[in-house]
Amino acid sequence: MDFSYATYKNIIDLLHENHYEIADFKNYKQFKRPAILRHDIDFSIEDSYNFSLFEDSLGVKSTYFVLLATGFYNPMLKENRIMLKDMLKRGFSIGLHYDTTAYEGDMAASIQKEKSILENILDAPVDLLSFHRPAPEVLENNLTFDGMINAYSNVFFKEFKYCSDSRFFWRDNPIDTIKSNKYDKLQILTHAFAWHSSDFPAGYTYRRLIDKASWERYTYLTKNIRNPEEFITEKEAINRWGIKGDFTNA
Repeated sequence: MDFSYATYKNIIDLLHENHYEIADFKNYKQFKRPAILRHDIDFSIEDSYNFSLFEDSLGVKSTYFVLLATGFYNPMLKENRIMLKDMLKRGFSIGLHYDTTAYEGDMAASIQKEKSILENILDAPVDLLSFHRPAPEVLENNLTFDGMINAYSNVFFKEFKYCSDSRFFWRDNPIDTIKSNKYDKLQILTHAFAWHSSDFPAGYTYRRLIDKASWERYTYLTKNIRNPEEFITEKEAINRWGIKGDFTNA
């Protein structure tokens, strides 16, 4: 199974053909066969934003979870705030992606702090929660938190059939799962950075991620110091990191 947009479209088409309804973590009870589409934003808000545009073209809405305790992106950045707010405006749901290793002490308290930060970024309430690389005890204890719906609660992790593409390795292939017709409830987790208009090896995708981050760091540098070409020219940057930041999914 590859990671092309065509394959994702095939997943959506199969869901429709097998009488599943695209649902979310709040309205799933309205449907006989709900399928929740979920995306954890581990590496790139821009990649996730572009993927949401692709989902729009398929006529589906999904849920994206934003990671705050990360070195990969800054949700406070103006461009990222604009993209996240536009996703909300277009009908996508946004929740908190919480890293349990980022804090010591009271998990509930730190979740509430991050919830408040994300709400301020979005100018909207946040009541959805998923865990980043959750430890077994997080998955097994059916954790609940005030004002939050936990995507790994027993309802969504055990009553729903869970399929995940983490590390480019599927925890139960969704195509086979859908075709089997064994399950009436599905939660399908994908990571948008991994998906392209054509299929590429995982190594290429990770190298692209690193090169893109380097190019972004260069462009931020040019905006924050005088005469940046005294130190590194645009030509040098292009030779290192791509043609003027051309990191499209083509």
